[in-house]
Amino acid sequence: MNRTLHTAIRALEAVNAPIARWGLSFSALLLGVMLAVALAQILSRTLFNHTLDWAEDVARMTLVWSALLAAPLGYRSAGHVAITAFIEGLPPRLLCFVGILVNLLIGWICLIFLLESFAFVERGTTITSTALGISMAWIYAVVPVALTALLLVSLEATLRLLSDAISGQLSSLLVGVVPVMQRDEER
Repeated sequence: MNRTLHTAIRALEAVNAPIARWGLSFSALLLGVMLAVALAQILSRTLFNHTLDWAEDVARMTLVWSALLAAPLGYRSAGHVAITAFIEGLPPRLLCFVGILVNLLIGWICLIFLLESFAFVERGTTITSTALGISMAWIYAVVPVALTALLLVSLEATLRLLSDAISGQLSSLLVGVVPVMQRDEER
């Protein structure tokens, strides 16, 4: 059981770590594009009294894409906002149980959203961006990609917590997630 669990964790780590790093890198690139487009829009309005019709759409879309692509890294590194006042006083075993429960709930929510996201992308095939003239399905395509990555991170975090509970190493737990990235660097 323990060997199988560790093999599954290693496999998920091998998939999730590069996806999270790639997502962050691409997200940073998209934020740079968003900044350049926003600056071009400001300069165009100020200097030429002309509005770039497409700039707002591109800036909005790159912002959404960058947030969704960076989310798996934030989840893996426990970099999300957490309210810890309630759980700080919990005993380690109960904290581990709560962490497993939270990660299972996050995974379930990601799975439900993932299943719904395919219809969302399909509906996007009937809509065309007026400013850019492209199908919105291309813009919406990031949603199932990000949700799949988040679902895999949720599974990895759940298995890590389960492994900690079985082995009795409960000191490294955070609220609802395991600091997975710190563990990657320790190896």
